[in-house]
Amino acid sequence: MRLATAAFASAAVLIASLAACDDAGSPRATPAARPLPSPAAIRPEPDGVALADPAFEALPGATAEYGRLGGTVYRIEMPDEWNGRLVLYMHGFEWFGPEASVTAPDFRRWLIAHGYAWGASSFSSTSHIAGRAADETAALWDHFARTHGRPARSYVSGLSMGGLAAHIAAERYADRYDGALALCGAAGNEAGAAWQTSFIVAGAYVAGVTQAEFDAAPDRAAIIDGRILPALQDATAHARFEDIVIDLTGGPRPYAREGLHLEEEAVWDSARVQIASGLASNAGVTYALGPVSDVPSDTFNREAVRMTLNAEIAARFFAGNEASGALAMPLLTMHTTGDGTVPISQAQILRQRVDAAGAGDLLVQRIYADASHCGFTTPEWVDGLRALVAWVEDGRRPDGDDLSVRDLSAAGTRFLLQPRPGTPAADAVPGAEGRVRLSGTATLDGAPLDARWLGAIVIRDGMVTPCQYTLVPVVGGRYEITVLADAESAGCGGPGGAVALWTYAGEQRVWSEHTVPWPGDGGAAAFDATFSSEAPGGASQPVTEFNGEVYTRDGEHAPPGTRVEARIGGALCGVATTRRTGNYAGYIIAVAGAGSVAGCTRGAAIDFTVDGAPARETAINDGEGRGGLDLSAR
Repeated sequence: MRLATAAFASAAVLIASLAACDDAGSPRATPAARPLPSPAAIRPEPDGVALADPAFEALPGATAEYGRLGGTVYRIEMPDEWNGRLVLYMHGFEWFGPEASVTAPDFRRWLIAHGYAWGASSFSSTSHIAGRAADETAALWDHFARTHGRPARSYVSGLSMGGLAAHIAAERYADRYDGALALCGAAGNEAGAAWQTSFIVAGAYVAGVTQAEFDAAPDRAAIIDGRILPALQDATAHARFEDIVIDLTGGPRPYAREGLHLEEEAVWDSARVQIASGLASNAGVTYALGPVSDVPSDTFNREAVRMTLNAEIAARFFAGNEASGALAMPLLTMHTTGDGTVPISQAQILRQRVDAAGAGDLLVQRIYADASHCGFTTPEWVDGLRALVAWVEDGRRPDGDDLSVRDLSAAGTRFLLQPRPGTPAADAVPGAEGRVRLSGTATLDGAPLDARWLGAIVIRDGMVTPCQYTLVPVVGGRYEITVLADAESAGCGGPGGAVALWTYAGEQRVWSEHTVPWPGDGGAAAFDATFSSEAPGGASQPVTEFNGEVYTRDGEHAPPGTRVEARIGGALCGVATTRRTGNYAGYIIAVAGAGSVAGCTRGAAIDFTVDGAPARETAINDGEGRGGLDLSAR
């Protein structure tokens, strides 16, 4: 590992033409002789935040570089066999946190295995500064090019706020990048604020908030908690609210309602800030409802509360953070149908702007039927990058989806590499018929539980295995959850097994005090789960938990259903299977202690196998909790 400095090599440095193939079999990129651009502007100091330590350990076959660049810190990872390509990654919004940090892309291991260098900046602020993120990432490109020579090909990618930053970079930095890959990004800060304003307006309409009441309120943010949210407790009112929001954010589409449920609390948190700061504005906006909502558009427009903008604050928040549509390079975007944070209407707005700017041929959009914000598997992200590279380097424009249609109900499956829960494809994966359903009451310290997440473990043969099909909510002390069988996910339900549930009490993870016997593959059972904040371990056992992606010897993602084992000496201490469904393609494994399985000693080294092949990585069975660990077969 080495610490890279900001010393610049000659601006004339260019890498030679690379026509050979790298060790992974990918063709090396051939550069065009282009001069280095003038350095991008970067703030000399961070903007009211501390900078996290950027130090990190390189993967095998690569070198870690890290350091400070102006008011940012950065990371670069260089493969020993570099293919001449660079991918720069831009992370999401850090919610005004006290420390700006660097985030590696989820597909980092794939990049290194295939000869790509990657880099990422912390940015100089934790505010929603997509335009600045694009600029400061361009400055990192400058540093890389002056240190290593101009890459033969450069790509920029970003997630959430970083997705918006990638839209902006695709307009500003054609002198640096050859293509951009944007995931779940808004069309701009102003466009994002407009969607959250419509969210507030929909809630106020259903709650019966009048313009006079709104204008008279000394604290308009208090209307959310005092008037809107209490009204939305009624199930009929909430369904009406959902219908309006779905219409205002792209119309009918898979997982729209589920995505709203996942993100509604977070969106209301943002809405409070927005309405209090004066960023909420809908003066002159005409809303169009239908076909989901039965509220007439003219009625809604007549009765919708109207808000005016705080021009001074808006000028600071919006300036430089909008995508104009004037693309200067190929841009491939990825968006989930049910995204409740950055709804799919933002992708539709982007398309309209790009077409209006005459750059429609440079935009390809893909949508994925999923409920989550940025709910893509890592292999789907890699697939997007591969499609972008083929577009830029071979002229093969990738296929995409048409977002101009009003009804997207049948959309979102074309580019999925893993089926999502609740679909026929997910119900047809190997072993799916063995899933069981548990339902009943849930209490915490004697009171009915309300929780966003409820999961399940199976305890069998001394081992503990995470086995929920999906995480589910607990509402009013009642739940229903599906648990996987061993045939679908190794170590899960089977003869002699017992199921315990887990949730969170504040920031503390707690397990049910009792278990229920496995009811038999395909069965169901009633289980009234009790949790105690004073005895959080409940019926579970101390384990060391790991999760991450799994890779084959050639650096590709292991297929769904790949078996992962954790062994200490000759003892089998944990087993798992890479997921077959959902937006996570990796594994989760819990490693037992010697008190549960003989030989699974605390403090001992754990060896992992991937479908029987030894993994390069090892770990320690410390029994203290959870950690991320990608595995690669040797």
